[in-house]
Amino acid sequence: MLILLHMQDASASALGNVRAEIDRVDRQLVQEIAEREIWVRAAGKLKAMAPAVRDPDRVEQVVQRVRGIAAELDADADVVERTYRAMISAFIDLELGQQGFLDAPVIVPLTVADAGEVLTLQRAAYASEALIYSDPSLPPLVQTLPELVDELTNSVGHKAIRGTRLVGAVRSVIDGDTLRIGRLTVAPDLQGSGLGTALLAAAEADAGPDVTSAALFTGHLSADNLRLYERHGYVEERREDIKPGLTLVHLRKLLP
Repeated sequence: MLILLHMQDASASALGNVRAEIDRVDRQLVQEIAEREIWVRAAGKLKAMAPAVRDPDRVEQVVQRVRGIAAELDADADVVERTYRAMISAFIDLELGQQGFLDAPVIVPLTVADAGEVLTLQRAAYASEALIYSDPSLPPLVQTLPELVDELTNSVGHKAIRGTRLVGAVRSVIDGDTLRIGRLTVAPDLQGSGLGTALLAAAEADAGPDVTSAALFTGHLSADNLRLYERHGYVEERREDIKPGLTLVHLRKLLP
């Protein structure tokens, strides 16, 4: 009996030592995670919007790298991968929260079935333009549903969805060697979030191999729009007087 008790005490003592070492490693891990968080937050500030945070290619790159490290250290690569995928998912949520995009917009193709929602979004988004130009009859505000359906039937486009809500849209058509982009629209409460940049990039991605440039236009008083387009490489090409108080600025960008 005394021998058995001694063995049990020795086993408990050994287990306690092992657990103490695990606790020590846990503290080191948490310290490393805390440092990783600093860099993740820094990266989040450099990303334009939520879709940039959700980068599947980057996730797979990180996973393959840590699996390689696991092999070098003779660790279980599957355990390392599962741990990293869970950690990366948590950090993505952290970045999205930092940017105010916990429910991140997703950009997908626009269809004719979206016409009603696009029209509602369009009227809400262009209300501020009507104030700028003192004109409630701007084309996006007076466009009818049948006209929009016809437009969507003869163009390609993308929409941004946040949860179940349509929060952005853009359309484009290929005209010879030019991609003509139109009606880049973002919900008023998300303007300035980077969503316009993402939609513009999605539109440009529709250009085929024979397309050499992208063209678009906006009103001469639409300063935010002009800054957005110029920031992404669009250069003023010409101006077109539509009516008193409204001049269209036509811009073009060479595509790679």
